[in-house]
Amino acid sequence: MNIAALGSFGRRMLADGWTRETAVAFFGGGEFDLTGIEPGENARLTAIAVFGSVDIRVDRGTQVTMTGGSLLGSRKVKVDVGDGPTVRVRGFAFFGHVHVLPPRT
Repeated sequence: MNIAALGSFGRRMLADGWTRETAVAFFGGGEFDLTGIEPGENARLTAIAVFGSVDIRVDRGTQVTMTGGSLLGSRKVKVDVGDGPTVRVRGFAFFGHVHVLPPRT
């Protein structure tokens, strides 16, 4: 679990085969860089942003499903669907955002 309260957490590289992870940003933010990492079966990332942000970077072609909710915030998947691995994101944004983005160029 990664928590940012009035601060931030940096890129978090997970090991190949990861299945569960949680990120909480409370008046702060952070970024998960999942590029180049093969998720395990039924991989799920729970991201909670309260007056903050959580950006999740995935490889192009990753199949991302987003569930959750937002209140005066946003949840977006900005990655084109392909035939890559599947990652489930449970995103909750309250006056903040949870975004799934392509790799940095």
